[in-house]
Amino acid sequence: MDYGRIVSRSFEIAWQHKWLWIFGMFAAGTGFNLKFEYLIGTSPTNPFDFSNNTFIDPNAIIALYAGLIPILIIMGLMIIFAKGAIIDSVNRIERGGTYSFSTAFSAGIDFFLRFIGLGIIFFVVWIAYMLIAFIIIAISSYIHVALAIIVGFIGFFISFIFFIGLTQVMNLAQRVVVIRDSGIMDSISEGVQLVKMHFGKNIAAFFIVFAFTILFGISSMIIWLALNFPIDSVIQGLNLNSFLAMFAALILGLPVSFVLAGLIGLFSESFMTLFYIELVEPKEETVYSQQTPEQGNNPPMI
Repeated sequence: MDYGRIVSRSFEIAWQHKWLWIFGMFAAGTGFNLKFEYLIGTSPTNPFDFSNNTFIDPNAIIALYAGLIPILIIMGLMIIFAKGAIIDSVNRIERGGTYSFSTAFSAGIDFFLRFIGLGIIFFVVWIAYMLIAFIIIAISSYIHVALAIIVGFIGFFISFIFFIGLTQVMNLAQRVVVIRDSGIMDSISEGVQLVKMHFGKNIAAFFIVFAFTILFGISSMIIWLALNFPIDSVIQGLNLNSFLAMFAALILGLPVSFVLAGLIGLFSESFMTLFYIELVEPKEETVYSQQTPEQGNNPPMI
C-alpha cells in the first residue's frame, strides 16, 4: 500500500474542495474552537480568566459552564453528521460521480442514525473492556502487589493495541455504512474482518493520522501564539470590555480557525476513506472513470 500517495491525495482533496471545510471543522472535533486563551490571553479584560475576578459569583461561573453542556452535545452530534458528509463526498470525488454541498449535507442526514448506533456499540464495547481489565487488575492486586504491577504493564500494552484495533474497526465500519449503504452489524462485521486481514496496515494508518494530528496541533499553536500579540494589542488599544474583547477575538480569529480546523478534519477523514477504498479495491485493480453515483459508488465485496 502506497501511504505516501494516500497522504498526498488526501491533502489534494482537502485543498481543492474547500467547500468541504465546513464539514471538516466539525469532523475534527474542534468546530468553532477559536482558542481565545491564545488570542486574548495577556489582556486584562480576558473574559476566560477567572483567577483574579474574586468579585464574580461562583454560581454564575457554574451556570456558565453548565450552559456549555448542550453546546458540547450539539457539537458531538455535528461531528457524527460531518463524518458521513465527508466520507460520501470523498467517495464520490474518487469515483468521478456527481457531488455538491447539498449532496454532502443529505448524506450526513441519511447516515446520521446509523453512525450514532455504531458509536453506542463501540462505546459499550470499550466500557466493557475497561471494566474487565479493572476486575483483572483488582484480583491481581488482591493476590500480590507485584503481580498487579506486572499485569498492569501487560494490560496497558494490550489495551493500547485493543484501542487501535477498535478505533480502526469504527473508522472502517463508518465507511462501509456510507459507501456500501450497509446496516450497522454488517458494517461492524466487515470492519472487524478488514482489521484482522490487514492489522499491520491498520496500525500504520492509525499512526499516520495520529502523527499528522499532532503536527496540525503544533502548527495551530504556533499560529495562534503568533496572532496573540497583534490581536491583544488591538483589544487593549481599544480598551474593550470582556464581552467586546471576546467578540473581537471571534471576528479576527474565525478565518484562521476555519482554515485550520477544516484542513485537519477533512484530511483525516479523507485519508481513512481512501485507505478503506485501497483495502477493498487495490489501486492496481482500480479503473476510475466518469461514472454516475449509481454506477460507481460501491466497491466490490471482499
